[in-house]
Amino acid sequence: MTGIHWLIGTTRRAPSPVAAFLAAGCLLPAAATPLRGQDSVLVVPDAIACNTCSLDITAIVELGDREGPGIVGPPNMPGARHRIARSDDGDYYVTGYPGEGRLLRFSPDGVFQGAIGRLGEGPGEYHMPVLLGGGGDSLTILDVTRPRLTTIRGDEVATSTLGFRFDDHALLPDGRHVYNAILHGPDQNGHPLHLYDAASGRITHSIGDEGIRLDPARRGEASYARAWGSMRVRVAAAADGNIWAARQNRYRIDRWSPDGDRLARIERDAPWFRPWEVWPGVDFEVRPLPVIVGIRDWGDGLLMVVVRLADADWQPIQPTQEVLAGHESIPHSREEELYDTVIEILDTRSGTVLARTRVDANVLGLVERDGFYSYAEHSELGEPKYVVWSVALSGRDGN
Repeated sequence: MTGIHWLIGTTRRAPSPVAAFLAAGCLLPAAATPLRGQDSVLVVPDAIACNTCSLDITAIVELGDREGPGIVGPPNMPGARHRIARSDDGDYYVTGYPGEGRLLRFSPDGVFQGAIGRLGEGPGEYHMPVLLGGGGDSLTILDVTRPRLTTIRGDEVATSTLGFRFDDHALLPDGRHVYNAILHGPDQNGHPLHLYDAASGRITHSIGDEGIRLDPARRGEASYARAWGSMRVRVAAAADGNIWAARQNRYRIDRWSPDGDRLARIERDAPWFRPWEVWPGVDFEVRPLPVIVGIRDWGDGLLMVVVRLADADWQPIQPTQEVLAGHESIPHSREEELYDTVIEILDTRSGTVLARTRVDANVLGLVERDGFYSYAEHSELGEPKYVVWSVALSGRDGN
């Protein structure tokens, strides 16, 4: 695991080869401040509320072979946040190399087991497949670039077209899908969340309206881009069947019922995460802003929030190859120099931060309930692989 370090405050130290134990802090609890009482809004202060809690961050597996059929795709493909998922039976499913349309399966210890699919438009064929759920011979697969939904039940394969593109998604306990997408229908415009019923192949209803409306005739204008930025959220299923939605560009998290009632709002008073509207530029040229990459409900009122932000030692990087119009680019191997990852565990009942840590790694997406993954390479030749990390909270209630 070369090139990855841990940060506690501003002090770096090299980890053990597999794990590091991170103390989250020894500050006294700070009470949350309710706003507009009837709205159930909590302002969560930045102080750590649990002086015995800490986060254990462990690198548990590497996915992707250096050669052969187990080669994984690079990190700049569409749908990067959904690249890796774990099935109900414990295997990892990783999007394969671009242009092959394959979903690769790895064992829990990272051994390549086989692939599903091929490039194409028919049943069982994909362009950029990711696993949504299931295991064994019962899988739900999403082709993120078309986009299409495929269900595999034994020898039966069924495919349906979504009819819209999305930015994030979650699978609810009752089997319904919820997508973050921009739609312009009369009952959809201004709603960032859309519930989709796979059986009927249609959106049943849209929720999350905060009064923002988008004029499709102004698509491409700065005002449209800012409005869309305000509607981009990270979605997660709540343990009680409701829906968590976190704003990408500000530390605000809402809990919605599937019927469209906003049940709670969390506003984090985090000096290190200031709200923003417009991205400042290419990350290796201009210091990147903080972004919420994902959230996960841990049950018992606990919520894991994963944020990507500029590396503590960020500085511009000299590019090496021209890729972007008007810009040059850098190799994937140097992207770790640009970013850190902050992980927080929020107690949504008391409105406090139980634990926080900062990791010198570029989080790409979340895996299951309590993990995330980052990119690495096998060698200087650039063969891609992904590192899966687990996150565990210890010391709560003195245990």
